[in-house]
Amino acid sequence: MAATSMRTDGPSGSAAVLAFPRCPTADRIAAPRQLSETQRLDLERLRWLALRSQLAPKPDLDQACYVLAGQPAVSLDRYATAFFRGLCDNATGEMTIYRPGARAVGDDELWLIRLLDAWRGGEDKLAGALVGWRVKGSARRWMRFLSARMVEALDETRAV
Repeated sequence: MAATSMRTDGPSGSAAVLAFPRCPTADRIAAPRQLSETQRLDLERLRWLALRSQLAPKPDLDQACYVLAGQPAVSLDRYATAFFRGLCDNATGEMTIYRPGARAVGDDELWLIRLLDAWRGGEDKLAGALVGWRVKGSARRWMRFLSARMVEALDETRAV
């Protein structure tokens, strides 16, 4: 929708509508919301995992992470449950994850996709910064651990 401006010409007060040109940054702002097919599939899986995690009992984050760190083989569901439950309790603000199948992509979901991409790209500092941006200081270490392991588990299940 184009923005318009009203201008009155002459004493008769007749109005002419002048359309402003499209803002050049509008495309750059909208671009991050357009996900690749792989990102869209990852987002759908994350939405389902987040929804299922709400049905699980709320674990103590420290205890759950110690147990997960000490086990050699842990399922994606267990990592995701601990991650999303930890995120629910330790995020700096309320996190919004849309229902599976929703076409829109929220800001918090974009953050999740960027976090996945950072871990997959080997950008540990970027992933740590992303976690630091959205997670309270006392839980950042465990949330970095959980997010990294969750991405590894996502990749393993995708390869199968």
